[in-house]
Amino acid sequence: MLCVTMQVITINNKGEREVDPYNNKGKHEAWLRSIGYFGEQADYFAFTGVSSEASELITNYVMDLYTGKNLPKGTYRGQRSFNHLCNIRIRLRRIVELLESSAKKPLLQLSEDDVLLVFNNMRNGVTLSSLGRPFLDTSSYARAFMSFWRWIMRVRKETPNIVDSLDTKKDNKPKWFYFTLKDVERMADAAPNFYYKALVYFLFDSGLRAPTELMNVRVMDLSDVPGCNLLFLNIRDETSKTFGRKIKLMISSDLVRQYVKKYDLKREDFLFSTSYIVMTRTIGRLAYNTLKVGVAIKQKNFKVLVRQGVTMYDFRHNSVCHYLPIYNSENQIKYRYGWRKSEMIHYYSEFMGMRDTITEDDMLIDTTKTEIQQALQKEQQLVAVLQEQLNNQKKDTDERIRQLEALMLQKFADNFSK
Repeated sequence: MLCVTMQVITINNKGEREVDPYNNKGKHEAWLRSIGYFGEQADYFAFTGVSSEASELITNYVMDLYTGKNLPKGTYRGQRSFNHLCNIRIRLRRIVELLESSAKKPLLQLSEDDVLLVFNNMRNGVTLSSLGRPFLDTSSYARAFMSFWRWIMRVRKETPNIVDSLDTKKDNKPKWFYFTLKDVERMADAAPNFYYKALVYFLFDSGLRAPTELMNVRVMDLSDVPGCNLLFLNIRDETSKTFGRKIKLMISSDLVRQYVKKYDLKREDFLFSTSYIVMTRTIGRLAYNTLKVGVAIKQKNFKVLVRQGVTMYDFRHNSVCHYLPIYNSENQIKYRYGWRKSEMIHYYSEFMGMRDTITEDDMLIDTTKTEIQQALQKEQQLVAVLQEQLNNQKKDTDERIRQLEALMLQKFADNFSK
């Protein structure tokens, strides 16, 4: 039987079971209870480390995102995800704390220079995180604060715009480890059981986002591809970060069939039901043992914990590297990996050192091409002249032969008549 570790299961708006790997819904609801949201009067001043005015504004902003109120024009309507609600609450409290402590003034008295100073210091490593390390994703904090301030401008009409000059471009690309299908085969051969053998192949083949997309795959999401032995994988809209899609499992179909049969999984069962933390740690150790990636640290329970090693999301990166040269169009690769824009394709192309197929002829500048074309045209004209001369000479020769034959026939006739 398959060993299932306790994990959070929620019911989505379609009445279906859904895995919440980080328990974001539970965390948000716990926060709501902590401020008395479900009582008669909510406490809007519960955020610590920031001014009471800032606490009230952050709380109201999160509430509006929770109910889908006061949203900017052009964005989709409705409640924001629990993942977004948890992240924005934590990030905003931290960035407002930095801003107010740096400028030594409350939130609504901040100037554009105050804001730019803090965010530039974050990018340059002058201002450190709560762990004493440089911020790795300053752009996400900048985008969060920009959205928050523009919400303030909507609800408080006289608020000045101090965020238009914020640098929101993405920071350095995230670090990840490159490996190939051969390396996946090595990990699968060394897997502690059939569960992880199937998992590493499935992760690499599907390129699913882990953990949310991965852990919400059910047996019913698999179906046969007509006319062959492959399987379709249906990634549902409600569990995808971007959009639902239906892709073919080109590598792992047979193994997945064996896996479902071996563990006697039913139609409604989740395909991989072990907790995200357990799977992540096991894959980290598996990659360390086979690929020597990461730093192994022995724990008190004699188990090995691998830090800075391979994660399940690394399989998505390397799945892209595997399939990118195979697909013939950007739209096909974007669909498989659930991308709306082409920027990620350019990123992976750059990583792989891919080059275009331009030829030396394509590199010739227009003037050079014109010169070559003119020379070729002259050669063609010369050939045409020579051909015409040859044809004329042939006509002359044929005429002389005809005249000679006629003369000989005439002489023959004259001799015969005598």
